[in-house]
Amino acid sequence: MNIVCINTRDELNLIDLDLVACVNASGNYSNVMYIDGNKIMVSVGLSQFEAIIKDSTAKQHLPNTFVRLGRSVIVNNRYLSQINILKQKLTLSDRGTHAYQLTVPKNLLKSYKELIRKSYSGNSKISDEATE
Repeated sequence: MNIVCINTRDELNLIDLDLVACVNASGNYSNVMYIDGNKIMVSVGLSQFEAIIKDSTAKQHLPNTFVRLGRSVIVNNRYLSQINILKQKLTLSDRGTHAYQLTVPKNLLKSYKELIRKSYSGNSKISDEATE
């Protein structure tokens, strides 16, 4: 379990990063979206939340499965199910009963798609042929 503690003057939140699908920026706050559909708002900005994730995974010697897409969202690669550039949709799913869809600008999706494609280099020939 990779649990982080977000402690502010007025609240304390324990967040299980293994269950987080994505984190969305909301001004000086962050909306943590769990894969089961639950969400909480924490009073730290997205950059600070990103640093907390990196620090936690480094301390526990765990791989960081989170990727920041632009200024407004961090996604958990563990739940990536589909990238649709034309519709500007990114689908995160537990491959069971829960799915979450995000609208992301095309340029960010293209970069993210390429990053993911390279990480699955064994399938790159198939995906290159499919796009031609």
